[in-house]
Amino acid sequence: MQATFTESNTNAELATLGPRLTAFALDVLLLLTLIGLADYFTISTDENALFLKPERLLHLVLGWLYFAGGETCYCQATPGKYLLHLRVTTTRGSRPSFRATTIRFFARPFSVLLFTLRFLVSAPSDTRSMFHDRLANSQVVKN
Repeated sequence: MQATFTESNTNAELATLGPRLTAFALDVLLLLTLIGLADYFTISTDENALFLKPERLLHLVLGWLYFAGGETCYCQATPGKYLLHLRVTTTRGSRPSFRATTIRFFARPFSVLLFTLRFLVSAPSDTRSMFHDRLANSQVVKN
């Protein structure tokens, strides 16, 4: 029987809402630039349709691969998080799986909705661990 010991980052400081929102804004700007380039080089099938164009599937896939791929890479962060010295880890302190970061990506709109509802009813909330973090057993920590 072989036992291995990996040091967990249990005393890592969780990132607050401010740096997380700033990192997300930087990521959205970069992602919108990529989507703009993709729109420039693709031919639209229906110029009158605003939301029901087939290219929207390409935009969703680009966003998913940008966030899920960035959070599972070696630096454990998207470029926006990396610039602000944040990284995504599991609750045990290790690198998250692609499945966990995919859950984080698709649960993020629900997390925003729940946070907005909590804000509207003035309910106390912990902004360091959002719904999509808890769902994927992940956390965003400061480096």
